[in-house]
Amino acid sequence: MSRNTSSRTRSINSTGISSLLVILVVLVTVTLSALCLITVRQDLDRAKKLALSQQEYYAADVKATEKLDILYRLISDETVTDITEAAGQYGIKASPPQRNGKTVFSWSEDIGSDSRLSCKAELSGGTLEITEWKTVSNSYYETENSLPIWDGEGLPV
Repeated sequence: MSRNTSSRTRSINSTGISSLLVILVVLVTVTLSALCLITVRQDLDRAKKLALSQQEYYAADVKATEKLDILYRLISDETVTDITEAAGQYGIKASPPQRNGKTVFSWSEDIGSDSRLSCKAELSGGTLEITEWKTVSNSYYETENSLPIWDGEGLPV
């Protein structure tokens, strides 16, 4: 009788262990799948934000390039007597000619609500040279001062 009981216990234990192993594998697989799904969702959100910011930048770049083309046309047009006044009609600010004969033109286009594309060009001797074409933030950055920093003396409070 003890032989029969021993073999029955072994078969119950081996069945129970294999069932627990299958359950464990399924739980690990489900957990990893959920983590992968969360990661993919975050990557998708990040990609959408990047695509939107790129779209906004290139839309502003097209507008700024159109103003640059207008500026080139004004310079090449010999019927225009005052280039600074003509450029002002198109939203291009111009500085008065300097001593060295340079005139600085500047304009900007908004990129979303956070930044803008700032452009500058210098006109010297009939040649227009782009001196600035960069993204500038509209937001004011404040440093975080609420966290105590340990300076080596005493405990931060």
